[in-house]
Amino acid sequence: MSRRFAHAADDYERMIADIARQEGFKVETIDGVVFFVIRSFSPSGEEVFSKVNITRFAEGLEKHLS
Repeated sequence: MSRRFAHAADDYERMIADIARQEGFKVETIDGVVFFVIRSFSPSGEEVFSKVNITRFAEGLEKHLS
């Protein structure tokens, strides 16, 4: 998959992933897409994991700023 804004979006992706790691989030790459994982608990006390798509956010940021 070719990204139109690859250079700047890749820079934003790395920056966001670095910040997420510094803040203690687990960062994963699945099929070239970078996520950070948020662990929370449901009202019943069940552990819930949510993945935030850093790649999509970085691409959107680049489009917005260009």
